[in-house]
Amino acid sequence: MMSIDRGSFVGTNCKLRFNYIFNYVIQKFWYTLNMNFQESVPLAPLTTFKIGGPAKYFCKVKDQFDALEAFEFAKARNLPIFILGGGSNLLVSDKGFNGLVIKVVNKGIEVIKESNTEVLLKAASGENWDELVKFCAGNGWWGIENLSHIPGSTGAVAVQNVGAYGQEAGNVIESVAVFDRQTGQILTLNNSDCGFAYRKSIFNGEKKGQYIIFYIYFRLSKTPKPVLSYRDMATRFSGQQPSLIEIRQAIIEIRNKKYPFPVEAKNGNAGSFFKNIVLDEAASKTLLGKVENRFGLEAKDALQKKLFVSNNGVVKVPTAALMELLGLKNLSIGGAKIKPSQPLVIINETGSATASDVLDLAKKVIGSIEKSFELRVEIEPNLLGF
Repeated sequence: MMSIDRGSFVGTNCKLRFNYIFNYVIQKFWYTLNMNFQESVPLAPLTTFKIGGPAKYFCKVKDQFDALEAFEFAKARNLPIFILGGGSNLLVSDKGFNGLVIKVVNKGIEVIKESNTEVLLKAASGENWDELVKFCAGNGWWGIENLSHIPGSTGAVAVQNVGAYGQEAGNVIESVAVFDRQTGQILTLNNSDCGFAYRKSIFNGEKKGQYIIFYIYFRLSKTPKPVLSYRDMATRFSGQQPSLIEIRQAIIEIRNKKYPFPVEAKNGNAGSFFKNIVLDEAASKTLLGKVENRFGLEAKDALQKKLFVSNNGVVKVPTAALMELLGLKNLSIGGAKIKPSQPLVIINETGSATASDVLDLAKKVIGSIEKSFELRVEIEPNLLGF
């Protein structure tokens, strides 16, 4: 809440300060009147999994005033808060969420600064992510094209530090404008403040729940910078210099073959449910030895070809490949099933799968891999209400 220093009203600035505070109070009162807090709102339709119970309370926010009112509402009732984006990376418990779900609905895309070589773009967190990627590709701005056809809202890419095919959001995010629930103010966090790592940031880590992301600033290149390091892309464009639009289209086609796009898919899902495993070189060699001992040299060679080794020696192991080795890609529990063509994805096959079905299935996969290879698999989606 605003604090007022009475001594500051002495002098020529008195009228200006009074007008500022008066306008602030009027605006806040107006937004309060327009805030709509709903009770017992079903969350399943607001997620791509189509699973889960209701939220005790639900509201939409588009700016600082809405956020202030939402947090004050929750504080007065001692409610936990969850910030909902596009609902594409989320599993809601069967009993729902006994708190306030806040959905951010702000919109807008704006060029802040532009030169011959780059552009600084401001995007509202409520914008659809893939539409933003399409917009950037159409304007010839490089840096997020490999993140095409990923569902969800723009704000979520900073939370998860979304990455695919050699690109990560954190590599092009200049800064993030957030609402700080502790101070009630809008803050600007620079890239270094966000703690970006593999699928991680402060927004899903140590500062989880403290901020609402309202805007993200992206620094994109006008100079062609194709990232073709992943096998699918390297094979497709061998010896070529693809355009930005060609790269985006290729990513869409590749992802459609591998992943059911949650918004369009017949069976509800949250995209990749399991993260790939990140190891150092020594640990990856140990893993390959275990695979050879148990499954033979041919299996070991096949897995080795699927490993992705980064420049700093970090090795990314495809969890799906380990699932296939263990015969896990056809598992199902209740209405939940591993998608055989892409084992990283769990689908709501029957349309009536429960959150318990999904988690029991995930636990079986995680337990099998841990027992066989002594590796811990982490899950991608946020879990709400468990």
